[in-house]
Amino acid sequence: MHLGDLVMPDRFRTALAKFTVEHLARPRPLVIRAWLWLAAKADDIEEKRRCLSAILELDLENEPATLVMVTPGQGRPPGPATPA
Repeated sequence: MHLGDLVMPDRFRTALAKFTVEHLARPRPLVIRAWLWLAAKADDIEEKRRCLSAILELDLENEPATLVMVTPGQGRPPGPATPA
């Protein structure tokens, strides 16, 4: 049995994701997945944008975060300046 095979209620998965992003703030795949989970479960648009911005700070090319952030009317979050 793998850890990924365990069925975990959303509230525990959300608590684990919050712990992960607060205490393991290195650009690891687990941290990015935790931010994605929190963005998916966010109750309001500002919280969702904060989570997606955190993903793009770690991985500017992250496709799921980029697709959501560049939807009409939402714009792209401030990020590192791109060379001209």
